[in-house]
Formats: sequence, C-alpha cells, structure tokens
Amino acid sequence: MAWDFSTDPEFQEQLDWVEQFCRNEIEPLDLVFPGAAYSRDPRARALADPLKQQVKARGLWALFLDEELGGPGFGQLKLALLNEILGRYGSAPVIFGTAAPDTGNMELLAVYGTEEQKRRWLYPLMNQEIFSAYSMTEPQGGSDPNLFKTHAVRDGEEWVINGEKWFTSAARLADILLVMCTNGMFVVPRETPGVEILDTCSGPRTGPRCWRSAGWAGDGSTTPCAPSRR
Repeated sequence: MAWDFSTDPEFQEQLDWVEQFCRNEIEPLDLVFPGAAYSRDPRARALADPLKQQVKARGLWALFLDEELGGPGFGQLKLALLNEILGRYGSAPVIFGTAAPDTGNMELLAVYGTEEQKRRWLYPLMNQEIFSAYSMTEPQGGSDPNLFKTHAVRDGEEWVINGEKWFTSAARLADILLVMCTNGMFVVPRETPGVEILDTCSGPRTGPRCWRSAGWAGDGSTTPCAPSRR
C-alpha cells in the first residue's frame, strides 16, 4: 500500500501565499525595522499591524488554536508545513499570531483558565494587546520541578509567592508571567509589587532572559485567587 504525501491543492495555495508573503513583506520589515512586530511604539505598529490584518483576512491567524478557540484548527500536519516556512523569518511567528511563549501560555489559559482569567489575559494575548513569559527555571535546580523552591501561600483572597526564577525568555517585554511553583501554576502580572526584573543572571549573554523575585517574604508578589480545575 502506497502512502500519498502530496498536499491538497487548496492548502498548497495557502502555503504558497505564506511563502510569498513572508519573503516580500516580513523579510524586508525585519531587515529595515528589526523588532517592529514586537514593538509597542505606535510608529512601529503602524508598519506591522497591517501585515497582521492581511494574515487574519486569509484565515491564518493563531494557527495553533482549534476553531472553537479562535484559530483555524489545521491540525498538526498542516501546522508543521506552515511552521517550516514561518521558522525562516524572525518576525513571522508574531505576524501570524503564533509566537512562543504566548502560544503555550494561551493553551494553558484556554484549557485551565477561569472565564475571568480568559477575559483578562487569554483574549488580549490572542489579539497581541499584551505579551507573556513562562517562568520555570530556578538557579539551584534548572528545570527539574523536583528541585524547585518557589512556593505560593494563600493569604485571604490572594496568593503570596516567594522564590527566584532564571532564564525567563522575554520577561522584560512581558505583561504577565506564568510562574511554575511547587504547588501549581500562577499568573502574575509583571508589574506586581515584589517582582524584580534583572538585567543579568550570570554571564554576558543571559541578561534579557531572566527575572528574579528574591526576598518576597512578607511583602511578596501576590496574585488573585481563582477556582482550580482538576
């Protein structure tokens, strides 16, 4: 029995459009105005937002999400073919609404978030009104959860988090941090009192990739309580 590895003509047309769009629109933007797709500057957004609108008009926004969550629901095979193209261009994931770590964080909020959390964080993330980061790694144990020390304690209607995280990619650009603690995942707005962003962790190349929240005890970072879903 032979396997057919051909792509159906309708989807191949989409792939061809994505390839041409990335080459003719996104690559020049990256060369002349690097970082414009991520920028909050209105002048930069005036360049990037029209490209995002073209992607949305083609039904290609938020490629990784199922239809009920606002994406096209392509499935893993078609998503792989699209990412093969997008991965060649620095700003393409942002222009197509598929940039990490927002993708994984959106999936977490979509599956486990309360309606209030979705309204406050998921939908703005989908529309790129805000950006997020994922805080997992710790200095004493890397990414091994068995060695984590960051812990959350409930205090009335809030959780108080004490701990230290390293190598949180894009933390300085993020509006919210999804923080892995020893007793669960918590959404922490970056401007929460007690959260301290460091320029460096160790060495000259790690600066933009870490945030530290040391000495939170007493006046630690707090995040509102929400019902848990199991």
